[in-house]
Amino acid sequence: MELMENQWHSGASTISSSGDLSSVVDRVLIIAYRKKKKESQRRFWARFGVTQSRGSRFESGAEIPPPVSILLGLYFNKTISDGDLGRAERVLRRPDAPMVLSPGQ
Repeated sequence: MELMENQWHSGASTISSSGDLSSVVDRVLIIAYRKKKKESQRRFWARFGVTQSRGSRFESGAEIPPPVSILLGLYFNKTISDGDLGRAERVLRRPDAPMVLSPGQ
C-alpha cells in the first residue's frame, strides 16, 4: 500500500504544476488497490458516491470528473478516511438535508 501511496503522491504534484486533475488519477493504481483490498467495484466506488457501472467505466478509461478525482486523491493520501466518507454520506442522506447532489455523481 505504501508503494501505491508514494505513486499517488508523485502524481499529486501535477495538480499544481499543470492543473490537470485527470493526470493525477492513475486507473491502474485504483484497480490494484481495490483488488489488493479484495473489494468489489460496487463497494469501492460507493464510498465515493459512484455507481458500480460508472466506476467500471472509470476503470476502463472514461474520464473521472474532478469532484471524484479530488476525493480519490484525498482518500489515497489519507487525508480522508472511510469513516469520513461514511459520515458525509449519512449527512447527505438525512431526510431533512437539502438535495444538492444526485446520488451516483
